[in-house]
Amino acid sequence: MEKIFLILFIGFSFLSHSQEKESDYFVFHKGGEKHLKPTKYILFNPKIDKKTKSKTEIYFHIKGERFKFSEKFNKIDTCNVKYLKKINLSKVSQLSNNEFEFIKKKLKEDKYWKNKKNQYPMPITKNHNYFKIIVVEKYENKILKYNVDWTYTGIRGLK
Repeated sequence: MEKIFLILFIGFSFLSHSQEKESDYFVFHKGGEKHLKPTKYILFNPKIDKKTKSKTEIYFHIKGERFKFSEKFNKIDTCNVKYLKKINLSKVSQLSNNEFEFIKKKLKEDKYWKNKKNQYPMPITKNHNYFKIIVVEKYENKILKYNVDWTYTGIRGLK
């Protein structure tokens, strides 16, 4: 009986650790400290935003930004519409500024850059590897969650 509990415990421990993927983290330099990506939820509004589909990919064009969902790497998650009350939705227009401030803060905390005489590098704003972005599409009684890659910053850039 104890062996069964031990096997179940190990199995559940493995499942909980497998929920977090390597892509949920980022590093600033080779061999550097891993930082967990904060999750940002964005609401897709079909009345003003655009969605383009291909065989294996979906592109969301939301307020000058582009987000790519790939079926090769992710699955669409379906939830009850009540899930919206549990999450904080981010404004797309503030994502670039939020990302910039987040990166600056993390660079200041990083031990590698504290020991350097020179100032730490400014964040690269073309690469959006620092947030885990989930696009939320609302239907009558359910929502669909797409784990996406932020692939384009519109002409507005940083404000």
